[in-house]
Amino acid sequence: MTTAVDLLTLALKDIGALGIGQSIGPDDTADGLATLNMMLGEWQAERLSVYHLVDTAIPSTGAQSYTVGSGGNFNIQRPVRIEAAYARLNAGSQSAIDYPVKLIDAREDYANIALKGLTSFPKWAFYDASYPMGNLLYYPVPNASFELHIVTMEVLPQFSAPGATISLPPQYVSAIRYNLGPYLAPSYQIEPLPSLVRRAANAKRIIKRMNAQIQAMKMPRGLRSYQKWNIYSGNPY
Repeated sequence: MTTAVDLLTLALKDIGALGIGQSIGPDDTADGLATLNMMLGEWQAERLSVYHLVDTAIPSTGAQSYTVGSGGNFNIQRPVRIEAAYARLNAGSQSAIDYPVKLIDAREDYANIALKGLTSFPKWAFYDASYPMGNLLYYPVPNASFELHIVTMEVLPQFSAPGATISLPPQYVSAIRYNLGPYLAPSYQIEPLPSLVRRAANAKRIIKRMNAQIQAMKMPRGLRSYQKWNIYSGNPY
């Protein structure tokens, strides 16, 4: 397993801040470890940099909103966003039925809902990504017969110590090494070589291709009944 200090040593050699046979010092190790975890934290916000989606479920209590974060109703690390959601009726039985819940992207759109307290089958949800605890608001409000599911990005692990290892698919090792060099370079007043920048971009591109999941294309219902559509007038021919 590759440790954090192994990756830091390789990255510093890649940018010329460390010579062959030299060892990384304690100060450089501490600063490099912080930078390494910052980089992984940035990757956490990129869908194509995360290799797995996690489905988390809780029983509905009939409430309008549910907290999302460590210690919340959805007891997971607070996500930057929710990728998908659905509500399950008759959970635990062979006749369970899943109802898709469409995510409202903007607070302004949720604010336009007139009767927010309406109780029925949940069809929409708005995720308020507040910090440190997010808040998921449903419309209509689901009653207690539903099981609520959200799909979020797997949390990328962070290195707790220089000698620590983390569990990631093997393709990430190369991407972390070659991208860490350009991240560390400004601290050493070094301009990374163009060949290293290209290598870093290619390593990151590999994991993005590996993680890509392209949804099936959907057409608005109103467009399906027409064979031709005038994109300039917004009307059918």
